[in-house]
Amino acid sequence: MKKLSILFLLIAVTFGVKNANGADLAVNTINFKGNSNTLLGNFAIKELPAVDINGESMRAFELSYEKAQKTVMIYLEERANCNEYLVRSKNLEVTYKCRKNSFGVQLVPVKHQKYKPELNDRFLVRDEFEKQGKISEGAQTIESALGTIASYYPNLLIKIELLN
Repeated sequence: MKKLSILFLLIAVTFGVKNANGADLAVNTINFKGNSNTLLGNFAIKELPAVDINGESMRAFELSYEKAQKTVMIYLEERANCNEYLVRSKNLEVTYKCRKNSFGVQLVPVKHQKYKPELNDRFLVRDEFEKQGKISEGAQTIESALGTIASYYPNLLIKIELLN
């Protein structure tokens, strides 16, 4: 009976791996590739285990580009009416979120800031930031929003080489 219990435990551990939220990561994971339509070429987005940022559990995604050495992290704060995406590279952090009738970029709220605003300003292309204030109408699915971010975020960097 003891051997059977140990065997059952091993099977449960092997097939029942859960992430920090208790959800089955293999079932709920988002992983996909696409073309960024930027000089960085194709991108890949891979979901990682959830992380805790300032006491909030957020889904985490790693964004990598074909022609960049450094990755970009995207943290998803899921809300009932509108998702918010904290996007952070080594040099720049912004938030993409939906508002009442649009999806676009904003500066990171103070509670989530990792970088001082002055540092962030050094690497941000202000004109592009203004253009990306409204990228699309209405809310987007998580996959669609992640793909949009992968295509638009590189244009915010003063030098695309900052991801190398």
